[in-house]
Amino acid sequence: MKSNLAQKTEKPKRKAMGDKLRFEVFKRDQFKCQYCGKAAPEVVLHVDHINPVSKGGDNDILNLVTSCVDCNSGKSNRLLTDNTIIEKQRKMLEELDERRKQLKMMLDWREELKGFDDEVVQSVAQYIEEKIYPAKVNEIGMKEISTWLKRFELSELLQAIDDLKIVTTKDGAQDASAMFNNIPKVANFNRKDEAEKSACYIRGILKNRISYVDYQKSLAWLTTAIEQGFDVEELKDLAKEVKNWTQFREAMEEILNG
Repeated sequence: MKSNLAQKTEKPKRKAMGDKLRFEVFKRDQFKCQYCGKAAPEVVLHVDHINPVSKGGDNDILNLVTSCVDCNSGKSNRLLTDNTIIEKQRKMLEELDERRKQLKMMLDWREELKGFDDEVVQSVAQYIEEKIYPAKVNEIGMKEISTWLKRFELSELLQAIDDLKIVTTKDGAQDASAMFNNIPKVANFNRKDEAEKSACYIRGILKNRISYVDYQKSLAWLTTAIEQGFDVEELKDLAKEVKNWTQFREAMEEILNG
């Protein structure tokens, strides 16, 4: 039998430390040795006991610290002579708690913003419904408005709704669907400068009169002509008079090259 003295001096058994706990310690300490400041992968990191196992220390995370292999082997089983590491750990835990609180605040704020975004969509939908009465904006329309708000400022959309022209079907009824779909087109049009706006308008006249129009070329020619000082009303008259694309192209070439 072992003597009482032998039982008292027997060293405590070291409990195995799992990879999960080691990883948590490394994360908390930002993968840096808390003694010398060296970081992985520059050095191999160990998890050290602040209060050594031989002196009763356990595997509680507050008793564990990241240490490089050199510092760990040099420290052996001596206790720290000051509370520098403990204070550092306490500070890091306080910072972590603060980060968690701020994360929750951000998530709560994001939910509030989502609610506000929904209110904006509802308000825009109501404004549109006043323009297309008695038609209503359905759920698909709400999603469309949400998409528009990512492309345009709220003020741009409201102005586009104000600028909407009435569109009718063949039987003369108001075409609410076409008017709704025109809103982003009008908002985009309103972003153009005056020369390009006039050019777009004249191109629209042309498009409604002849069977084929090269959209890009006609817009480029008309914009250039207007910027060079050619009279907008004369260009409108031209668009109303030509009988086909060839006539328009020849007229524009003469204007630009003459």
